Amino acid sequence: MTHDRNTDADAWVDALLDDVASAPVPKPSQDLMARVLADATAKLPPPGGRAEVASLWHEFVAGIGGWFGVGGVLAAGFTGLVIGLGAIDPSDVDTLFSLGFFENYDSQSGLSTFGWDLEEERL
Repeated sequence: MTHDRNTDADAWVDALLDDVASAPVPKPSQDLMARVLADATAKLPPPGGRAEVASLWHEFVAGIGGWFGVGGVLAAGFTGLVIGLGAIDPSDVDTLFSLGFFENYDSQSGLSTFGWDLEEERL
């Protein structure tokens, strides 16, 4: 005789769900309901007034994740700027890179500056 595991599992889950459904659910206390309604009332605009409208800048900052998102976007943008300017011939941008960024790179311009050559040199 074979044992059908799916039927046993289904019966066990059904019995478990029946037990949960038959358990009594306590009603929230009057104190909890009063606090929830007081918080909800505090969030409502005043009668006859308009709801506060957030500025476009605040919506933008909130849309990208708050000030941590703004910091990430600025860091990524600055990194892209440094990488983009690093691919330029160093004699053109010496004043921008006075911290020695070009000491580690070849004096060639283009993709070979970062070792991103498309083809390897063969001996």
